[in-house]
Amino acid sequence: MTTPKLSIVVVVHRMARQAENTLYSLSTAYQRHVAPDDYELIVVENASSDVLGEARATAAANRVRYFFRDERGVSPAPALNFGVRQARAPFIGLVVDGARLVTPRVVEYALLASRMDPKALVVVPGYHLGATEQQRDPTYEEAKEIELLARSGWQDDGYALFDIATLSSANASGVFHPFMESNCLFCARDSYDRIGGADERFDLPGGGSVNLYLYRRLALLAESRLVVLPGEGSFHQFHGGVTTTASPELPGVLAEHRAQLAALLGHPFESPKREPLLLGAVTSHALPALGHSVERGLSRFTRFRNQGNKAWSDDPDPTE
Repeated sequence: MTTPKLSIVVVVHRMARQAENTLYSLSTAYQRHVAPDDYELIVVENASSDVLGEARATAAANRVRYFFRDERGVSPAPALNFGVRQARAPFIGLVVDGARLVTPRVVEYALLASRMDPKALVVVPGYHLGATEQQRDPTYEEAKEIELLARSGWQDDGYALFDIATLSSANASGVFHPFMESNCLFCARDSYDRIGGADERFDLPGGGSVNLYLYRRLALLAESRLVVLPGEGSFHQFHGGVTTTASPELPGVLAEHRAQLAALLGHPFESPKREPLLLGAVTSHALPALGHSVERGLSRFTRFRNQGNKAWSDDPDPTE
């Protein structure tokens, strides 16, 4: 088997239907301008009451290597680190929440960015399926989402996902503002190892804020060139997640997550402020999100200019 250029790790737990969709969206049947030998998918599934299993995983996409872990913890961090250890490529993709549909040129652009700069950190903006973020809508549930996806025709044109989704609060102001996190990102394997991987001290259900910590550590590496894909997206499917389900307990859960994140960072969390290099085409479906980004970006840059402050204060050589 040819050594791949890219290894994408997908962590799965109690989301069989959603993970099947995710893997199809990462397959060469759906991804454009890539070859089967370009990349591999490493699926790491933790035990649950809703197991995807190897047969369904390998049927959903090509070049899948499936690993089942009888993991009794509640965090995906150990599974993510395990998956990265199996990776055969020098460039890796990280899908910590396996319930993420992606658009059709994500893999192509990740590979392109890695050729441009082997230390690129490629970030896919996040969205939620539905008219608002799922945790803000108590009426949103799986049956509604299944119908929404069926009407969209996403399997024939993945960019139609933009038409049935809303921006995630992790990047609510768009691509000209700092991101809090990315649930679909790509980086050099060496960079992942340099930061010690996903910190397994994040032991709260769902991993707490491990995504925020991981992205911040990677983005602040001096070697990292931040590349954002404005015309692509990572779309969250409903699966009863700890922070993506409407619940009276959610404010307390989020407060616990923030406290653990600050304790492990040694200070309150701030989004990394590195200036992004924007890469890739933008379809008509994604234009409204880009238009929102421009509007919010102009407001932000004007405010910073009037204050005499730098818009990208963490970047060693910002153009703005």
